[in-house]
Amino acid sequence: MNPTKTKLSVVLTVLVTVIAIVGVSCAKTEAPPTPAKWDKIVIPVAANLSGPYGAQSQVVINGLTDCLGYVNEQGGVKGVPLEFLIRDTAGKPDNAMTILTEFLAMKPRPALVSFLDSQDGVSLKQRFIEEKTINMMGIGSGPGLYPAGYTFAISTENGDLFGAFCDYIVEKEAPKKPKLGILTWDNVFGKVILEQRCLDYAKSKGVDIVSTQLFNVMDTTVADQLKKIKDAGAEWIYTNTLLIGPARINNDAITLGIQDKMKWGVAGVAISYNTMGLGKGMEGWIGPSPWASWDETSIQGIQVMRQQFEKNKREDFDKQNVYCGAFIAALLMKQTFEKAVDKYGWDGITGPNVLAVLEETKDFDAMGMTKISFSKEMRHGLFYKMYEMKQGKILPLTDWRQATHLK
Repeated sequence: MNPTKTKLSVVLTVLVTVIAIVGVSCAKTEAPPTPAKWDKIVIPVAANLSGPYGAQSQVVINGLTDCLGYVNEQGGVKGVPLEFLIRDTAGKPDNAMTILTEFLAMKPRPALVSFLDSQDGVSLKQRFIEEKTINMMGIGSGPGLYPAGYTFAISTENGDLFGAFCDYIVEKEAPKKPKLGILTWDNVFGKVILEQRCLDYAKSKGVDIVSTQLFNVMDTTVADQLKKIKDAGAEWIYTNTLLIGPARINNDAITLGIQDKMKWGVAGVAISYNTMGLGKGMEGWIGPSPWASWDETSIQGIQVMRQQFEKNKREDFDKQNVYCGAFIAALLMKQTFEKAVDKYGWDGITGPNVLAVLEETKDFDAMGMTKISFSKEMRHGLFYKMYEMKQGKILPLTDWRQATHLK
C-alpha cells in the first residue's frame, strides 16, 4: 500500500472522529429548555374568620385581596398571576391541622402558605418544618418563630415591640422610673409580653411593672382589672391585644374617668382609626409599629395602598394597620417568588428553595412601608417607628428605629 495514501487515510479518519466527538459534546452542553411558566401561583391562607378574631382577620383578607389586584395589574410574578385560596379555621386548632393537610395535598404542592392566627403558628410550627413548607405570618410570637424553622413574620415580634415601648417610655420619663401596668389577653398572643425575656428586659431598663392583669378576648368589661392597675400606682398601661382589645380597655377607661389621667400603650399595629368605633377616643395612645401609618401619605406604598382601598370601595372599618400589614405581606410574597424563579426556575419553586430566598432577604421596604431583613437566624423584622393617635390621625413620633431582639 502507498505510505502517503495510508497516512492521508489515517488523518481523515481522525478528523472525522474528532468532528463527531465535538458534535456530540456540543449537543450535550446545550441548555435544557426553560420549564414552562405556571398558569398561576396559588397561595393558601388560613384565617379565623368566624371565631373571636373574625372581624380582624377579614380586614387582613381584604388587604391581601386588594394588594393581589395591584400585583396582578403590574404583571404578577413574571407574567403569572397570584391567587389566594382562603379557608376558615374558626379559631379551632383541629380545623387548622385539617386545613394544612388539605393545602399540602394540592397540585402543585404549595411552597408557601399563610396561617394568620398566632396559636396556629405555635401549634403547627414543627409540622411546617417536617413538611418543608413556608408559613408566612403577619404578626408572629416568639414560640411560633424560634428556634428558627419554616415560619416567618413580616412584623417585628411582639416581645421585641414591648421592649421598644419600654425603651421609649424610659427615654420620655427620664430621670423618673416609669410605673407600668400590663393588661393583656389571656392567650398565646396576649401573654407573649409576659415571657421572662420581656419582663427581664423591662426591669433592666428601669421600668417598674406594678401590676399584671389578664382578660379573655370576648370579655365585655375590664373595669375591675383597670381599677387594680390604677390602685397599684401605675402611670402607664400597655396591652398586647388587637381591635376589640384596646377598644374595650379604652371604653372602660373613659367610663371610669381615668382615660385622661393615665398614659396608654399598645403594639402599634392595633392603633387604628376605627377600633370598634373609638378612633378619636383613643387620643394620646402610643405604640411601636413595624408598618407605616395610613397618614404618612408621602410614602409611595401608602399612596398605592390608598388607591386600591378606594378602587375596591372598602369600608372605613378596614382602615386598620393590619390592612397595611397584609399589603406588605402580598408584596413580599411577590418578590420572594420572583427571586425563587430567577435562582431556581419555575420547577424550583419548593419550600427549601423559598426558604433560602427568604433567608437572603435584606432591606425589603414595600415601597417605604416597612423595613425587613431576614437571615438563617432571624425570622422577623426588627425595625419600627413609635406612633401616636393625635386628633384622629396616626402620626410618627420617631423615624425608623431598630428594636432589641429579646431572646
